[in-house]
Amino acid sequence: MKSMKSILLVLIVGCLSCLSLQAQKKCHVSAEIQGFTGGDMIYFDFMEKDGINQEFPYKENQLMEFDVELDDITMMKINAWVIICLEPGDNIHAKVTYVGNRYDAVEYTGTPRAVVVADYLHKVRALRAERKYKTNIPAMMVLLYDAKEHYTATLKEWQDEIAMLDEIKGEISPRMYNYLLSEMEATLLTNLISYPYACSSYQKKKLEDCMADGYWGALDNYRLRDDEASLRNRPYMGFLGTYKNYELGKKAHEKSETYTPAKNMEDEYGSIVAFYDGTLRDAALFVFLYNQVAGNKDFATVEKLKKDYLKKYNKNKEYKKILADVMK
Repeated sequence: MKSMKSILLVLIVGCLSCLSLQAQKKCHVSAEIQGFTGGDMIYFDFMEKDGINQEFPYKENQLMEFDVELDDITMMKINAWVIICLEPGDNIHAKVTYVGNRYDAVEYTGTPRAVVVADYLHKVRALRAERKYKTNIPAMMVLLYDAKEHYTATLKEWQDEIAMLDEIKGEISPRMYNYLLSEMEATLLTNLISYPYACSSYQKKKLEDCMADGYWGALDNYRLRDDEASLRNRPYMGFLGTYKNYELGKKAHEKSETYTPAKNMEDEYGSIVAFYDGTLRDAALFVFLYNQVAGNKDFATVEKLKKDYLKKYNKNKEYKKILADVMK
């Protein structure tokens, strides 16, 4: 019996090792760039994976290539503006044409699903470029873009971009679909929620004069995304804080009260703890603490809150590792 248990244990460990090996796969990335005059270097930056960024001295039409090991969906940006999303095992080649420091065109070849996603992201970027300042809050402020027009336009843009994503749904994995949907909603819904406040502050108007009819009901039927792929997306994790303040503001509005956001780190931490639970609370607290490490000098408070988070609320061990790395 003891021998049989030992054999079973070896088999189980072996199977787990195989699963681990299958989860992490090599990706091959290559690119050729022409016409670039915006600097001397080409940067390949990975958003969700630390320690694998690459950079190359720029030479016209030079082939730049490298391999990386990925264990999940990861967004890669070439000089910030050419955006690609990769899954473990994908290969991608980008042929990019610049006009000065602005990229003008890009052609992709490689793993079919990776090419489909890259083409989709390029199409989305082109669509947003056509809107010009309408997806850029600082630019809208300068041009005094009407807040109520912005509200109506953003609702339409949200539906238009969902339709674009749905066109490729059958060609990509469900995880990639969720990741891309969360990326899109993080941008558009943050704009939808935030613009009236920016408008009121910048244009010196009453807040209610910057809110369209229906503002407080715009997300009544919206369900926050709590799947693994969506909560891997950093912008969406950041959106959780914006959404919390929107919902708390809505409750105050219903009582004819004024909502005042937390004014210090500990109060905001407590607000997140009270508003969310489960995986959403884990993600919201992680991104809040991560941002505090980056922009706050009160390391004693950050450390205290981190310990509380790890003891009571942390579920995703990757978050724990990232916080440990940034706080070294």
